[in-house]
Amino acid sequence: MKTISSRHNALYKRVRDAVRAHGEEIVIEGPKAIADARAASWRALVVVGEDVAFSDALMNDLTDTKPSQGVLALFERPRATLDQLFARDDTVVVALDGVQDPGNVGAIVRLAAAFDAGGVALLPGCADPFGPKAIRASAGAILNVPCVPATPADRRWPLFAADGRGEAIDPPARRAGLVFGSEGSGVSEEIAANARKIAIPMSQRVESLNVAMAAAILLSLSRAKRGIIGTTSAQTPV
Repeated sequence: MKTISSRHNALYKRVRDAVRAHGEEIVIEGPKAIADARAASWRALVVVGEDVAFSDALMNDLTDTKPSQGVLALFERPRATLDQLFARDDTVVVALDGVQDPGNVGAIVRLAAAFDAGGVALLPGCADPFGPKAIRASAGAILNVPCVPATPADRRWPLFAADGRGEAIDPPARRAGLVFGSEGSGVSEEIAANARKIAIPMSQRVESLNVAMAAAILLSLSRAKRGIIGTTSAQTPV
């Protein structure tokens, strides 16, 4: 296997640019994560550590794990559509409105998988869920949760926005968009004007919750409500 050690090498530059830009091509690090991506039918363009080798110095430049795990792969960026997100009417769709921290975006993708949401709609200003930090924070959930860019005009179902000034009501169980806003300012004015605001009842000892914590609570309650709906016909979803 050929070992590349020059930072001027075209393949190294291609992988480096994918790590930085995560545009049409993205990078996944580590043998298990790569195997999981392949199992999920992601297309590997090249696998460093199998098809070709990079020197230790180059691998350490490219990977966040130190020392590197010795293998990384360049994949085509997966594409999904809003139709895929809204294909199921027995659940909710998560919408992120200006959530800029990639760790929070990745964590919420993981929560969408854990609580069986239809997918994640990414409104303007969100961090890319296919960036390296977001992929790691998703703990593999990015492989099977469709994530799609969207605009406030793409409303298909009623919107419910997490907001500390909202009503302390149960979250929707199905056919609704559950919106989480930016860590600092919440949802945008346009979303706020078109969404019912939901507050999480809590002690006055804390002013607010991290956006991923709020998502965990509301998505868990939403899933639990779907369970009640499934066993009691008298229950009607919001």
